[in-house]
Amino acid sequence: MRTHRIALVALAAMLAVASLAVMAGTAFAQNPQPPSDPDQAWNPPEEGGQPMMPAGVKSECSSSYYPPPSSSMALPYIHNAYFVGEDGQVRTKFGDEPFYLTVQVSSPGYFYLAEYYPPGSGLSPHWLIYRHYLNRAGSWTFGPFHPESSEPIGQHTWKMWLFSSGAWASHVARFTYQPAYPQPPYPYPYPTPTPQTGGWGPLQVLVVGVLVGALGIVVGMLIAGRRGATVTKM
Repeated sequence: MRTHRIALVALAAMLAVASLAVMAGTAFAQNPQPPSDPDQAWNPPEEGGQPMMPAGVKSECSSSYYPPPSSSMALPYIHNAYFVGEDGQVRTKFGDEPFYLTVQVSSPGYFYLAEYYPPGSGLSPHWLIYRHYLNRAGSWTFGPFHPESSEPIGQHTWKMWLFSSGAWASHVARFTYQPAYPQPPYPYPYPTPTPQTGGWGPLQVLVVGVLVGALGIVVGMLIAGRRGATVTKM
């Protein structure tokens, strides 16, 4: 009985440690909510947060830009941002089809992208890309992006930020979503967030390791207790 009690206490302690690790990791990784107005003067925190990128979305630099030495200390700048279809043509209206975002930046840095839904949709803005590092200046293409099954009809606003050398740059691009078939009236259900690509993070590995260790300790103590009881009977 004493062995069983020790095993239960050890298991409880391990589970408590795992729970604290999950809570601490969740608090650390939480990203701030974008402001409700895309035209508001606001920047994400310079440090921290959980980097994110929608599943299936890639970033590729199609051309590089090297600023002259005289402008090496210039502030970062997003020269332009526009949307293109699968054929590479610039467009401002899409239906149920994949599309891409092309951004021209003046320097390497961390890139952020938030989506704002059409007015009246009842949906809050959310992050599409958070703290994704661009390793060079030039034209970057992100995609493909796909409309959700309940994507609101109307004008969508994408607000983007670039953080480089301790300074911020921002830019706004807009497109209209108009599917070929009618949709139910507002409000729509909130689109399902796209999970981030990649494998398990360090926190997940830690929690699984703690739980496996706890299970091993409990099983070992139970086996030892049964063997002790058998020896006593003999």
